[in-house]
Amino acid sequence: MIHEANIGAVAARVLIEDGHAGKTYTLTGPEVLTPHDMVRTIGAAIGRAIQLIELTEAQAREQWRAEGYPDDAIEFFVAVHGNTPPAGYTVVPTVRQVTARPPRTFAQRAAEHVEDFCS
Repeated sequence: MIHEANIGAVAARVLIEDGHAGKTYTLTGPEVLTPHDMVRTIGAAIGRAIQLIELTEAQAREQWRAEGYPDDAIEFFVAVHGNTPPAGYTVVPTVRQVTARPPRTFAQRAAEHVEDFCS
């Protein structure tokens, strides 16, 4: 998970500073979070406990089908959620290296977007 302001900060630096031409940057947040960690963090931000109810693969497929997703999209969702590559759970220091500031955390993002979780 990465705070959108981290992406913006890196983009701004890349656009205004020399030395970034032709480079590719991998961006991450400052910590690896499980879905349960994220739910606890959002609960803390909104001031109430919330619960993550995990679906079985069959339940998820049924829900996505009911929401109108085509079969190829559902297969993609299952593959992505079931086999996250190492890049999906590896923290890299790029935000700090490019911006010279610590990256914002998921907790900061949750606190800044409380209204999104309560609507």
